[in-house]
Amino acid sequence: MSAPLRVLHVIPSISPLRGGPSKAVLEMVAALRERGVDASILTTNDHGPGVDPSLPTGHWIERQGLPLIAFPRWSPPVHPLREFAFSPDLVRWLQGHIHTYDLLHVHAIFSFPSTWAMREARHAGVPYLVRTIGQLSPWSLAQSRSRKMGMLWLIEQRNLNGAAALHFTSGAERDEVSALGLLPPALVLPLGVRLNNRTSQRAREGSDGAARITRFLFLSRLHPKKQLDRLLEALALLRQQRPDGAWELRIAGQGEPGYERQLRDQAECLGLGDRCLWLGQVEGERKEQELADADWLVLPSAAENFGIAVVEALAAGTPAILSPEVAVSELVATAGAGLVCASTPPELARTLAEALGGPSPATRQAARSLAEQRLAWPAIAADLDANYAEIVKDRRPSSSASAPAPPEARR
Repeated sequence: MSAPLRVLHVIPSISPLRGGPSKAVLEMVAALRERGVDASILTTNDHGPGVDPSLPTGHWIERQGLPLIAFPRWSPPVHPLREFAFSPDLVRWLQGHIHTYDLLHVHAIFSFPSTWAMREARHAGVPYLVRTIGQLSPWSLAQSRSRKMGMLWLIEQRNLNGAAALHFTSGAERDEVSALGLLPPALVLPLGVRLNNRTSQRAREGSDGAARITRFLFLSRLHPKKQLDRLLEALALLRQQRPDGAWELRIAGQGEPGYERQLRDQAECLGLGDRCLWLGQVEGERKEQELADADWLVLPSAAENFGIAVVEALAAGTPAILSPEVAVSELVATAGAGLVCASTPPELARTLAEALGGPSPATRQAARSLAEQRLAWPAIAADLDANYAEIVKDRRPSSSASAPAPPEARR
């Protein structure tokens, strides 16, 4: 019987402040380990604008039951360089250990840990996949365009073309990147979700004859790309057009403090202060309950290569209201698991008005069924495992037999 595949997942940050990609890698590694893959995580102690003092660095630990090693992120005073997440200690560790892995799965580009890991893997002859997390979409490349295009053509193009495959989480993401003419084959495989079996605590709301309050939930990083500002404008229009409408918007997430203050000020100026509840960052059981209690998740994003928050909502039986730029929107629309509309405030307001009163039981069931049948982690991990095996099949007998796992990684 052959030894399990040893796969190192490299990501600049596992901080919840970095949104869906960081959460997804933890769940992906957990699902792979349940299948017997010896998967582990290499990262930094990045925590949004700062570093996480609670995350030990320089040695293997368990985080959420998973083997993980983190190294300090060096933070130069220049903002774009800070975001690049330099980590000299990570470089030295990779140079000494990369040969002990069958495969690297790299998450994100334009960040030092990912960029350097791809470079080391190329030089060491270790195959790797790259999950671009939407950073090659036209919208993303348009942000700090000169810096990103310079990095792409000077550094990342060689890294990307050296990959065994480019991992896209939707066909839409793959199609957006095709114009760049990159060479590796595309692996289109969505992220998975763990089913949320919590029961809504609002089942009896409105039973006394009062109007049931429709609960809209925005659950995402507070970032301009997510277009929460447009959602606020749309809700102001909804309040004008349907003054009798009973609804509230619960906002779960954090962002840059200045941008968050700007959004809060906007809500007050639009007269929505009494309808918006700012929850901050929510995780764990509280997050699961928020998703179960919502009538609709609303995400009018300008660009979303997948939309992990959407899938988490579906897993709770909560349908979604999405812009077409959210990659899972076509899947949601086809399954009848939500509503898709343009992210302009008038169009959003019209769709939100249609959503007042909450979704039908059939729509809720369609949301849950979509998550169960198409997006559950066990099936996704099985496909990923099969792709790993195909990539390493011609090189593994010699490398795995001669390079046993270092003791600190056998966890």
